[in-house]
Formats: sequence, C-alpha cells, structure tokens
Amino acid sequence: MPALSLFGIPRAEWLTSPVQILLAALLALGGAWGWAALRRHRATAPLRTLLGRLAAGSSPVSIQVRALFVPSGELFSRAPEYPPSVTAGLTVHKWTNIPEVHSAADVRAAVEVLHLLLAANRNVTAVFRPTESATRGWTEDVIAIGPHFKSWQILDHCEPRLMALRNPAAFRSLVSQEVFEARGTLDYGLVYKGSHPSTRRAFWVIMGLSDAGTEAAAWFLRRHAAALGRLTGGAPFAAVVAVDTGRGRESAAFRSLQPRPSWWRRLVYRNAWQQVAGLRD
Repeated sequence: MPALSLFGIPRAEWLTSPVQILLAALLALGGAWGWAALRRHRATAPLRTLLGRLAAGSSPVSIQVRALFVPSGELFSRAPEYPPSVTAGLTVHKWTNIPEVHSAADVRAAVEVLHLLLAANRNVTAVFRPTESATRGWTEDVIAIGPHFKSWQILDHCEPRLMALRNPAAFRSLVSQEVFEARGTLDYGLVYKGSHPSTRRAFWVIMGLSDAGTEAAAWFLRRHAAALGRLTGGAPFAAVVAVDTGRGRESAAFRSLQPRPSWWRRLVYRNAWQQVAGLRD
C-alpha cells in the first residue's frame, strides 16, 4: 500500500519539511478563522435583520438626544477635598460656560444603542446631533432617544403608525387601542421602528414617559434584540415595556408588541417569543 502523502510528498517526508508544516499551519489557521467568522455572522444575523439599514454602515446614523440647559450656563459638582485630611469634607466646584448637558438616563440609553450598532457592524458611524437643528429633517437614518419633539414627530409622520402619545402621560396603541398610562411609580417605555414615506429612511424612537421608561426601553431592546429580529423579520414594530421607577431598568417587563408576530413565527421561534414575553430568561 502506498504511503499517505500531502502536496505530493510522502508522509514521512512532509512531516519533517518546514515549508509543508508552515503551509499546514496556515491552512489550519485559515480554516479556524473562517469557521469563527461564519459562526459570528450567523450569531449576529438576527441583530442585523432587526436593525436593517442601521447595520449596513453605508451612511451615518444620527442619534438625537435632548439637550438640557440653564440660563446662566453655570453648573456645580461635589467632590472630596484633595489632598485628603482628617477634617476634609466635600468641596463644591463651579463650572461656567456650560452650553448644555444631557440626562443621565438618555446617555445610558444611547450607550445601549451604540453597543447594538457596533455588535452588528463595527464600521457603523454614529453621529450625535442636537434635536432642535434636525426636527424637520428626514434625509438620514435617525434614532431619537428620550421624549422630545423629534420623537413625537417620528410617531406622527413615519409609517406604519403604530403608537401615539396621549395626555396625561400615556402611550396609546393605534392597532389594539390599548392605553399604557404612567401612574405613581409605574412608567412605560417604547421602542418604535418605522420609516419615512418619502425618503424611506429608517426612523427609530426609544423613549419613556419619564427618564426611567427611556432607560428601560433601551435596556430591553439590547437584551432582546436577537429575539425581536427573529419575531419581526426586519419589519416595523412598536414594543412597550413597563418599569417600576423605584427598581430601575432591570425591572422592565414586556407589555405589548405591535403588530403581533405571525403565528408561524411564534411557532418556529417559540423560544424567542417566550424570552421577549418574559416567560423564559
């Protein structure tokens, strides 16, 4: 029986050939890298499906967060005295010429969104834009974070119209006519995905009826992004979560997903549906 060979070289010879050993190592390394890349591509496929245009990286994604300001432009912070001493206490620092600041809840929600974008495509470019200068723009993909004019505008003008705001503070479903009203320590968060009828650009809203709801909505989106991608198939949707403001974003609980996923998606992706609905961790 002839000896086994590799690249036409008898087995006994290629085992001792530095060139062949190097080639074999490179082939093994390339195969391992290709397998890892394939696994990562498959793992992030539902996320890319969910994000759609936002994950393509073909154009910048505009993240719009409300700006807060004080007329005097002066802010203050507390810090322990340094160097420390036995009688040291807190020192109040004054900061001047501060044009604007952002809510901590809005910033934490924006960080959750950035994690999602980068997980889907490391080459995505995100640009933070002031809401007041972009309230009438529909020519770029937008993620509006927090309750501000652009968020309301998106819900009113983008398609499909799935959710509306109602006074007192509440979300009203335009599909099921359910009303989600904030009361006491109960707040609600909304994740909406749609597009503008003229430009076909992607428009997202991640907001709460208060700061707690905004942060809870972003936390829920990041945690269940893959499951939402499987259930929606990349189509527009509106998801509502409830949150106890005293317990923080981790208390976010699913309340509604409109339109309701088709029966076959709920059957095929039963685990994803149970995860989103809070029936499975």
